[in-house]
Amino acid sequence: MVDNDNKPSLGRGLRLLIALALLLLVAVVLMVVLQLTESALNIWHLLGQMSPTLLGLYLAGLVLFAFAALMVAWWFFKPRKPVQARRREAPPPKDAAELEARLEQAAGKGIATHEARTELRELQQRQQRETIYVVLFGPVSAGKSSLIKALTGDASIETDPRAGTTRYIAHYALPDDEQADITLTDAPGILDTDPDKVARARDEARRAHLVVYVTDGELTRDQYQEISELLAFGRPLVIALNKIDRYAPEDLEAIKRRIAERAPDVPVIAVRAGGTEEVIRVMPDGSEQRVARERPADISALRDAIRDAATRRGRRLTELRDQSLLSLGAEKLHASIAEYRRGQAEKLVKQYTRKAMLGAMAAVTPGTDLLIQGYLGVSMVKALANLYEVRVREMDLEQFVELASKNVGKRMPVLLALSGNVLKAFPGIGTVTGGILHAVAYGMIFDSLGKAVAKTLDETGALESGRALNYFEETLGGNLENRAKRFARLAVEEIAKRR
Repeated sequence: MVDNDNKPSLGRGLRLLIALALLLLVAVVLMVVLQLTESALNIWHLLGQMSPTLLGLYLAGLVLFAFAALMVAWWFFKPRKPVQARRREAPPPKDAAELEARLEQAAGKGIATHEARTELRELQQRQQRETIYVVLFGPVSAGKSSLIKALTGDASIETDPRAGTTRYIAHYALPDDEQADITLTDAPGILDTDPDKVARARDEARRAHLVVYVTDGELTRDQYQEISELLAFGRPLVIALNKIDRYAPEDLEAIKRRIAERAPDVPVIAVRAGGTEEVIRVMPDGSEQRVARERPADISALRDAIRDAATRRGRRLTELRDQSLLSLGAEKLHASIAEYRRGQAEKLVKQYTRKAMLGAMAAVTPGTDLLIQGYLGVSMVKALANLYEVRVREMDLEQFVELASKNVGKRMPVLLALSGNVLKAFPGIGTVTGGILHAVAYGMIFDSLGKAVAKTLDETGALESGRALNYFEETLGGNLENRAKRFARLAVEEIAKRR
C-alpha cells in the first residue's frame, strides 16, 4: 500500500512557500514605491526652491532628454526597408568622341557595338542637317498619320481607320516654313503589341527635338505613364487632342481640364486632322444617298506651337537632343556589354563546373571536398568578378566561398543520395561509382554557385555575399532531379571517353 498521508502535507508546504514568496514580492514592490515617492517629494521640494529661470531650464532639459530617448528608441525599433542594390553604370558620355572611344574599347573585347554605333551615326547625320525634328508620339489609331498629312499636305501618306497603320519610322518636311527647317516624324504606336515597334517609337522620341503626344480622348493610366517617361527625356512636350469634332464644346473643355490636372505645365492643343466623313444627302425626289465629303482640318494652333518651340528654343533643343542621342547610344552599348558578360559568365561556369567534376572523379579518396578546399571555388568567383570588372579582395573571396561551403555541407548527403539514384539508370559504372557520385554532386554545386554569383554581379555590380548566397540556395535546391540527371550524363560520358 502507498501512504497517501504525505500528499496533503506536501501540498500545504508548497502553498506556504508560494504565499511567503508573494508576501516578499509585495514587500519589495512597496519599498520601491515608497523610495520613489520619497525621491519624487524631495525633487518637488527642491524644485519649489528654485528660481523660475532655473526651473524652466531644468524642465526644458527633461523634455529634451525625453525627446532624445524617444528618437533613439524609434531609430532602433523602426521597421527597416530592405536596401535595394543599385547597378553601377558608367556616366553618360560628354560628347561623340567619348562615346566613340567607349565603342572602340568594347569592340576590342569582342562586344557587339552595331546598335550603339547606329545612334552615333544618327547623331552625326542630324547635326549636319541642322533641322528640327518633331516626332508625333501616341497610341495606335489616335490619328498621327492623318495629322502629319494635314500639316504637310502630303496626300501620299498612308492612313487607315484601323489601328496600327504606321509600321516604320517615316520623316516628312514641314513645307513653307521660313523661320526654321522642321521635319515631322511619324512613329508606330506606343501601345502596339509588337515590342520591336514600341522600341522604335521610344528611341525616335529620344532622337527628336520636340514631342507631340497625340490622343483622341481621355488619357489612360498607361498613356499618363508614357507622358511621364517622355518628360523625363527633357524634351518640350505638347499634347494634341485630336478628333475634336466628336465632342461638344463643354465636353472638350472638360477633357482638356482633366488632362491638364494630370499633366501640368504641358500645353493641351485641340486639333482636327480632317479626312473624310460619310453624310446622307437627300435627293430632290426624296431618296437618300450616302456620300463622302472632306472634313476641314483645324491644325493652325499646333503648327504655331511647333514653330514657336523651334524658333525660341532652337539651340537649347539641339543641345538636349545631342545629349539624349549620346545617352541612347551609351545605353545600347551597356546592353550589349551586359549581354556579352552573361554569355561569357555562362561559359566560365560550365568550364569550372567541368573542372570540379573531373577533380572529383580523379580524387584518390572519393568525396574530397573541393569547394571547402576553396581553390576551384575561389578561382571561379574571381574569374566572374574580373569579367564584370568588380574588384574583390582575396580575403573576401575566400570568406564567401567558405560560407557557401557550409551551406553545401548540410545538403551534401541529399545530393549524394540523389546522384546515386539517377546513376542507376546508367549501367556499367563499375568500381568508379564513388567518384562519379561526387562528380554529379559537384556539378550541381558549382553550376549553382557560378550562376548565383553571375546573377548577383549582373544585377548589382558588386559581390554582395548575402544576395549571392540566397540565390545559391534557391538554385541549388531547385529542379534537383533533372539537374542531377544532366550532370550524371556528363560524368558518364567523361568516363566513357577515358575507357
